[in-house]
Amino acid sequence: MLYRRNPPNVDTTLRHMGTCVVVDISGLDNIAPWASQGKRKQRFTFTYDLYYHPPVMTSYRIKSYIAREVITPFILGIILFTFVLLLSRLLKLIELIVDKGVPFAEIFAIFASLVPSFFVITVPLSFLLAIIIAFGRLSADSEIVAMKAAGLSLYHLAQPVVILSLFVCLFTAGLTFYGEPYGRANLRQQLIDMAFSKAAVAVTPQVFNEEIEGLVLYANKVEPETGQLSGVFISDNRMGATPSVITARRGLIYPDKVDGKLLMHLEQGAIHRLQQQKDQDSYQLVHFDRYDINLSLSDQASKGDVKALKAQEMTTVQLLKQIKQPDEEKKLDYTVELLERAILPLSPLIFSLVAIPLGIRSHRSNKGGGFAVALFVFLTYYLLLSMSKTMVIENGWPLLVTMLSPTVVFFLFSGALLYFAAKEQQMPGQKLMAKIMDKIIVRYFSGKK
Repeated sequence: MLYRRNPPNVDTTLRHMGTCVVVDISGLDNIAPWASQGKRKQRFTFTYDLYYHPPVMTSYRIKSYIAREVITPFILGIILFTFVLLLSRLLKLIELIVDKGVPFAEIFAIFASLVPSFFVITVPLSFLLAIIIAFGRLSADSEIVAMKAAGLSLYHLAQPVVILSLFVCLFTAGLTFYGEPYGRANLRQQLIDMAFSKAAVAVTPQVFNEEIEGLVLYANKVEPETGQLSGVFISDNRMGATPSVITARRGLIYPDKVDGKLLMHLEQGAIHRLQQQKDQDSYQLVHFDRYDINLSLSDQASKGDVKALKAQEMTTVQLLKQIKQPDEEKKLDYTVELLERAILPLSPLIFSLVAIPLGIRSHRSNKGGGFAVALFVFLTYYLLLSMSKTMVIENGWPLLVTMLSPTVVFFLFSGALLYFAAKEQQMPGQKLMAKIMDKIIVRYFSGKK
């Protein structure tokens, strides 16, 4: 008998599959009037009457249900893991606020520049963990068994996860090709601008300022509006064996943003330089009307030389241009960086295939088993990817084959694991791997020895 809707008091799991069970007893008309449809009333005695929604609707409801189970822990994981990574930088950010007097708006801009590089790590990891958690819960509540009993294979259950992984892959590709390089370059520029804007302010009149490493700066007077210095004294020991003392009547600190330098313009002064040699020392005195001295910045800002961009800070267009340059050593670094940006977005798709069978099994582990498995898979993949990158740069291994090997191996392993899980068979060596993971990782996270 077919009904237009599910009867009351039907189990939630079965309702999601569009299936309900009716047990008829005497007096069915009063207890379950919905069981009588049309002209003829039909009675059953301790028999089951199964009702199914149309197959298309059932498939859609199950897929949307699984997708919701994955999306919620995925979003929470991104927030949690990003916050954990931010904690490693939190002390430095607090130091900038308290000691350097950096406004909160600039600190927020620095944080916004760091987020894309954090997301490249946290988004794939959160997606992997979300799938393991979702399928672990479905398996623990026997919903996977119920769905298979309704005629759905594991491949059907994997479809919404794979579709979600494609969207996550696109998002990760946007991060690796555009978001992360822009964030790194923007962070570098912010540190330079911050150093430029704070350099003149950091000069306290009638105080020996040692903010710049290897250089002592003294000014008798500082104009707060223009930053003009009067009565300037500089002790420069950055040259090591050739220390120098510079005196000037006036001075002004200004940035050279083209070359990424912080300069100090001096007027009407003299340079006292002592050259230390093995045989004898020599003393030099040079008078000048105008003289520009290059001030070295702090460690963070000195890394922001505009002309010395790292490969990670270059945009994709800049990398493609640099690859065409004749310098073979740098060309290899740029090519490896570009290839890595293309490979990393594939990780969510690989993780979606490996996480489903691992999630179904993880419910039999401890409470920390799901997280331990996700962390193990994530670290293994990125460790292999990092090793392949090192082998190419340091040992000269074939570029394309070496860089793609971890991804291809993981993809084949994930597909095989999903295939055997769909057939409800043990993959060769899977039992041994399960024992190792239980003893070394899962047991460790649960605190058992």
